[in-house]
Amino acid sequence: MNLHLSPKALRVNKGMTQKEVAEYLNLSLTQYKRRENGETRWYADELYRLAKLYNVNISVFFPEKVS
Repeated sequence: MNLHLSPKALRVNKGMTQKEVAEYLNLSLTQYKRRENGETRWYADELYRLAKLYNVNISVFFPEKVS
C-alpha cells in the first residue's frame, strides 16, 4: 500500500489556485502545471517550499510502502 499526498491534492485542500502556487514558487504557470501533471519532475527545493506552504512534512510527497 502506498501512502502519499500529491501537490495537487494539498493545493486543492488549501483552496489555492495553480497560479497562486506558481507565483509562490517563482515558476511560470506552465512550469507549475507540468510539474503538477507529472510531465516534469519536482526539484527538492520546490517540494520543501510546498511543504512549508501547506504546513506538512516533506515526506508526504513520497510514497511509503506499508506491509
